[in-house]
Amino acid sequence: MTAKRTIFLCGLLWLGCGQDLQDRDTEPTDVATPAAPPEGPAPIVQQPATGAANAAAIELGRLLFFDPVLSGDRDISCSTCHHPAFAWGDGRRLSVGTGGTGLGPARVASSTSPHVTTRNSMTVLNVGLNGVTARDRGPDPATAPMFWDHRVRSLETQAAQPILALDEMRGSRFTEDTIFPEVEGRLRAVPDYVTRFSAAFGAQPISRDTITRAIASFERTLVERDSSFDRNALTAQQQRGRDEFARHGCPGCHNGPMFSDYRLHRLGVSGLTTGVRAPSLRGVTKTGPYMHDGSLPNLDAVLQFYGRVDRRLDPALGGVRGFSPTEAADLKAFLEALSDGAFETTVPSSLPSGLPVGGVTR
Repeated sequence: MTAKRTIFLCGLLWLGCGQDLQDRDTEPTDVATPAAPPEGPAPIVQQPATGAANAAAIELGRLLFFDPVLSGDRDISCSTCHHPAFAWGDGRRLSVGTGGTGLGPARVASSTSPHVTTRNSMTVLNVGLNGVTARDRGPDPATAPMFWDHRVRSLETQAAQPILALDEMRGSRFTEDTIFPEVEGRLRAVPDYVTRFSAAFGAQPISRDTITRAIASFERTLVERDSSFDRNALTAQQQRGRDEFARHGCPGCHNGPMFSDYRLHRLGVSGLTTGVRAPSLRGVTKTGPYMHDGSLPNLDAVLQFYGRVDRRLDPALGGVRGFSPTEAADLKAFLEALSDGAFETTVPSSLPSGLPVGGVTR
């Protein structure tokens, strides 16, 4: 794989544009609202100021992503909550962190010391395109929005957060101040990792910076491609669903080449009064359950929710209306056309640390 994965994005006449209800200084301000179907080259995953990653950095990042050596108790990895078998998510309502057993929907929290997150695990598929709202460009990688609440910017910054989080990978044996020094020492004690970091970053030491840069380099290669929508190969039903998508106000939040305005919107899900991101709809049929808290188990539940949503909560909801059973079937067929592309699914057979891949024992 190369660091510059591209996806061919065909056009759709988008209606409307989402509006955020947060401080505009903390949100993207350049939201494209194409007046005609996009043409020309596809968006390209933008590279950070340090330049495109080399193959050694990408492979190092792939190994680190699956290696539980990064977790406090060496029992969980990034891939535990972002696994290719679940479209780089975990298929759970809320993710089970350190101390849990199993993988995906079958994962179970520890009965003695449960660590469960408060948010649904967002897929990292296409995460390198976060913030792309026009067909041929995206934000500076240093300012690309991350997480449901956009609380951090850039993939490099995002990559550190699960390692630092008590209920994700850190656990209770280490603090936010001590976990990275511990992880750095572990990696320096593995000769294969020492060699790989040298190949990827030269004389730069194994550090929080190089660890997160390697992981981000790998994540930028996780791009879905060749969906039916991208190939302009929609069936008659999918074309009807595309039209229903526009008529029912969905592009108020889900517009542009990634089917997201990358703005924060108030929906009132589970009583939440703050804004959460309108997620990309690419791959959406594979990444349930839905909403920031995973409270809606399937797309039927999502469509029912939007049929009764309080449209006063957010200006972008003004044109939203419910779907009849026939319209819902057409819309789901269209969303499948956004979700049938190919993406990387390789899982390492072993790790330099010698630990079980993903921290999952079978």
